[in-house]
Amino acid sequence: MRYEWTSVGASRVRDLFATARENAPCIIFIDEIDAIGRSRSDGGFRGRGNDEGETTLSQILTEMDGFNTTEQI
Repeated sequence: MRYEWTSVGASRVRDLFATARENAPCIIFIDEIDAIGRSRSDGGFRGRGNDEGETTLSQILTEMDGFNTTEQI
C-alpha cells in the first residue's frame, strides 16, 4: 500500500493560510469542518493512528492558534 498523498490536506491548509496572510485583510470560510473530524464521544480517536482528516484538522487548529487583531485574517 502506498501513501503518496499523506498529509496533502495539511499542506493545503498551510498554503491557504499563507495565501491569506499575503492578502490580508481577508476572511477564510471553512464549510462543514465537522466532516473532517471524528466524534470524540464514541471513542473515534482511539487506536485509529494518524489519518488524513485528523492531520488536516490539527493543521487548521495550529494555524488558528494565536490569531490576533493585527493579523487581519
